[in-house]
Amino acid sequence: MKCSDSDFACFYDLRRFGATGDGVTLDTAALQQAIDCCHEAGGGTVLVPAGTYLTGTLYLKSHVTLHLSAGATLLGSPRREDYNADDVFPENPVFTVENVTGAHLILAYQAEDVAITGEGTIDGNSSAFFEPLPPEEVTTTYRSKTRNFPIGEWRPGMMVYFCRCTKVSVRDVSLVDSPYWTLFLLGCEKVQVRGLRITNPPQTANGDGIDIDCCRDVTISDCIICSGDDSITLRGHSALLGENAQPCEQVTVSNCVLSTPCNAVRVGVGDGIVRDCLLSNLIIKESRTGINLICAYSERSAHGTTLENLHFENVLMDSVNLIKLALGRTAKLPAAIRNVSFSHMRALGREGMYFAGNPGLPLSGVRLHDVHLRLTGSAVDAEYAQKTPPVHGGGGVPAGLFVRHAEHLRVSGMEVEWEEVGGGWQHAVMIEDSQNVVIADLEATAPPTAPDNEVVHCTRVSDLRVRPVPGTQSE
Repeated sequence: MKCSDSDFACFYDLRRFGATGDGVTLDTAALQQAIDCCHEAGGGTVLVPAGTYLTGTLYLKSHVTLHLSAGATLLGSPRREDYNADDVFPENPVFTVENVTGAHLILAYQAEDVAITGEGTIDGNSSAFFEPLPPEEVTTTYRSKTRNFPIGEWRPGMMVYFCRCTKVSVRDVSLVDSPYWTLFLLGCEKVQVRGLRITNPPQTANGDGIDIDCCRDVTISDCIICSGDDSITLRGHSALLGENAQPCEQVTVSNCVLSTPCNAVRVGVGDGIVRDCLLSNLIIKESRTGINLICAYSERSAHGTTLENLHFENVLMDSVNLIKLALGRTAKLPAAIRNVSFSHMRALGREGMYFAGNPGLPLSGVRLHDVHLRLTGSAVDAEYAQKTPPVHGGGGVPAGLFVRHAEHLRVSGMEVEWEEVGGGWQHAVMIEDSQNVVIADLEATAPPTAPDNEVVHCTRVSDLRVRPVPGTQSE
């Protein structure tokens, strides 16, 4: 099959390559032949018509668009032998600690001008790799879960994986039931992700939505993501790329709706750099944690990620915990968090916001502007407190905003509203061990159940400027 010179674009109909689309017959060979022919002819579109195509690993190649028509489904095979080997290329991660292989359903490596489009579905067939839970442990809410599905004999890794690719587009398709991360991009440039519908059961172990790692010039927009783990992540795991390491930078995320029993937005991981990113017009609903930025996620990091010039604006949030911004216990130079802002935010939460640097390594240049917090319940959520950094000897965050080890902090136009709160709350704002702090135009009262009437409580804070706030105490 070849395109004539007069063709504007080359279309390769999968049915002409012998695919059955019956959901039972393995169609990997037909799918791959269509992709290879399209690539060898100089590029074009592989058209997947309506039907269910059982498949193992597909290798997407340069100048090829894989277009899934409405009613078309690519269904992941349950057999390990139908997928790529773990060592398919040097940058392929195998996170054995998470009981996962290096197998992928769709894989593109060092490709240029590649795309997945259409109204169809990519189905990772996660139920083939997980054991069921008792009915009483299966929840439909994404706010929390009792535990994950037990993992069977094996499971694939990232369902759709682009590595060191340029000019990547993933548009309009549905990505469902991934047994691990759903869409992973590592070391890519000029990426557009738009209009995706990602749905994984909340009990999916490590069931991330979109993971952007060491990529530059990326746009993510108009996506609806219900994930079993982090919905969207910006990562700096530069070690995976070796000598080709690069920052994760110039990323915009906009017009997305996110739900998860983990973090709706997570930034960090690794020892690289995440910088110059804008996340706006987000609705975070039915989630455990809204936004989580952390430099040193685990002790496996040498020093932690540098996070700088990150800005969140126009966010509506309903989550247990609102924002966590922290270096992490093991972070050290050159890791840092600097120039991070949150503006035009309306949030309902059951835990306060937690901002924490480390002694000798403070947060720098954090700004909050036009932030309205509506806080309800106890300051110590029963499920979340175990993972919340201890404050004053206990779990939970006892203030709408708790800050420790920060410099050049600016809070302006912030409102704190209390709604049916329990006895764990102490103040609207608490700041410790910080310097050069400005609080302006705060509209808040002390929690109605607090033992005193302090709205703002500051301890060991130098160069503090408060533009009048009632009930402020400094030590």
